Amino acid sequence: MINKIITSRFFSGISFYSFLPFYSIYLINYKNMIESNVAIILFIFLFISRACSLFTHYIIDYIGYKLTLILSYLMASVAILSIYVINSFSFLLLASAIIGAGFSIANVCTSLFIAENNNHSERVKNFSLLNVAVNISSAIGGVIGDWFYHGFYSGIIMLPATVMLASSLYSYTLQNIKQSKINPKNEEKALSTFMEWIVFVCYSSMSFFMIGLILRNLAFHFEVNNNETIRYVSVSSLFALNAAIIIFLQIKSTSLLSAQRTDLQIFIYKLSLIVVSVLLLIFNFQSALSMYLLIVLFTLTELIWSPYNNSLSIDKCPFKNKKLSLSICIFFWGLAESLGAYMGIIANTYQLHFLIPFCSSLILIFLFCIEGLLTKRKRNENDYISGV
Repeated sequence: MINKIITSRFFSGISFYSFLPFYSIYLINYKNMIESNVAIILFIFLFISRACSLFTHYIIDYIGYKLTLILSYLMASVAILSIYVINSFSFLLLASAIIGAGFSIANVCTSLFIAENNNHSERVKNFSLLNVAVNISSAIGGVIGDWFYHGFYSGIIMLPATVMLASSLYSYTLQNIKQSKINPKNEEKALSTFMEWIVFVCYSSMSFFMIGLILRNLAFHFEVNNNETIRYVSVSSLFALNAAIIIFLQIKSTSLLSAQRTDLQIFIYKLSLIVVSVLLLIFNFQSALSMYLLIVLFTLTELIWSPYNNSLSIDKCPFKNKKLSLSICIFFWGLAESLGAYMGIIANTYQLHFLIPFCSSLILIFLFCIEGLLTKRKRNENDYISGV
């Protein structure tokens, strides 16, 4: 069952990555929209694509995993196809919201199924496999989308719609099961307080903000900064590089990190968040070498924080329903990603390469300090209770 769900996620990933990175350029060049309106559409798309995570577990409880995937993929397919024939900003905004909802429900459905496993190491392993599948699909989708971007704009719409329809049909092969009932034994106590969970949500969101800032606008950054001096680089080659690193190193890096002490794992995880937040201080989109190094370092950090974000959202859950924590986290991660995508379009060079990364790193350090103080206070309280 889990292999089939990850396979369906692989198909939807091809659709997503052949569509979203080129969507803003499609709207500007084919629909003749101004950049401010495109930024709003992209923000709504990404926001809704995560906001629906708050309701996905209720949908799964009611209709099960199979029907949830079938309907969400079908909904996204029809909405993507509608973009080809509409030109109104309002209707494009509505269609983008529906597409975002379709992607969101399907993707969260996959993550919640993996989260059914209560073992942290197994969850990290399965989320790593999911990350590999997603990145293989991103490489394929990026290459196909880049080909359409240079030769056949309509393909940016037609292919994703067709692939999402295929994903919907493939989902018919799944067993129709619902979420497992919450095991009362897993509700006895929460490992983290509500405030510690809030702090985790805030600092884990920074990686998704950077995804929106860098990757979701990669085609836009490439076109804006493209000149005759940039050679041996394309949007598809950058996505392929990102995917290749994850495909070949994700499982190995996760296994290596899992073998380390827990405190060392957390330190490396937090270090990866700080590194990804300051990359734009060092690299820009104006040379081939800088763009390749940016993607390489971004991907190396992603190897660490991507599976750990998902699994830690379960471990740090202060609620009885552990999967509710993942759903809420995905919502806030989507909000951060939407904000990053919006800022990536409207930010000037100073903001993009100094102000945003500098402030992001300071915010992360502040949040890590707050978490350290909360952990120390809880430890002291536990020691006092034990002493009494």
